[in-house]
Amino acid sequence: MPELPEVETVSQGLAKVLVGKKISGFDCDTPKMLNYPLKKYAAIIRSLEVVAVKRRAKMIILELTSDWRILIHLKMTGQLVFRGKGECLIGGHTIDKSCEQLPNKFTHATFTFSDRSRLYFNDIRKFGWLRLHRQEELEKLFVKMALGPEPLTREFTPGKFAKSLLRRPKSKIKQFIMDARNVVGIGNIYADEVCFFSGLRPDRRVESLGQTEIKKIYQGIKKILTAAIAARGTTFSNYVNSNGEAGSYAKKLKVYQRYGRKCLRCGGEIKRQKVGGRTSSYCPTCQK
Repeated sequence: MPELPEVETVSQGLAKVLVGKKISGFDCDTPKMLNYPLKKYAAIIRSLEVVAVKRRAKMIILELTSDWRILIHLKMTGQLVFRGKGECLIGGHTIDKSCEQLPNKFTHATFTFSDRSRLYFNDIRKFGWLRLHRQEELEKLFVKMALGPEPLTREFTPGKFAKSLLRRPKSKIKQFIMDARNVVGIGNIYADEVCFFSGLRPDRRVESLGQTEIKKIYQGIKKILTAAIAARGTTFSNYVNSNGEAGSYAKKLKVYQRYGRKCLRCGGEIKRQKVGGRTSSYCPTCQK
């Protein structure tokens, strides 16, 4: 599943081509992806204009006129492909010849715009979805989902982060930062990297942390996510940004999926363990 940096880069890229476009048609062959019957969904969004493309946690939000919002989750194998005159932009899981064959057997929803450009939602496993909400409904939904703060905003402060840690003293560090109730957007890749940056084993209990260690985790979350966005994310799971480019942050990963290889810091062997059912990579020398 894409994490915050990957979804953010896709959102930024799509914003450049979708804002200002008016929807003239919509079709979908997979009803479970929608929260309204197809005819009603299409009727509601027809003639509405895209005014912004944003992100919340690991989801993309298309903000439309008349206070409507489309919440998109790519899940494991979702892909958004924009095709306009002389251009084709791809964001999400890579599918061979995505720009050459549109629609294809993995295309399950299509937005058509008044200038004849189109946005295709492709999904190999059909786990992704496109849900339509009023802005007020969307805000209530986020409250119901108990989403934590966005880690790259002013809302995410050292003090609030420390207080949230106190509420879950028995949690393991990696599980804590991957829990969207505490901070959104961090998955297996960046959780491993934050733990390495902090010098802490992913299975350390929150209650064992000192103030300096808590500060280091906070700094790691900020620094690593910012750097990953600048690098357009990683290439794991064949994830590409909205220009169809593979992210380059994979070249900077210190421990994720490097088990059995030498630690780039101390030269020791990177080990792996299960934390909360997820394979975690760490350096037993650099992380305590």
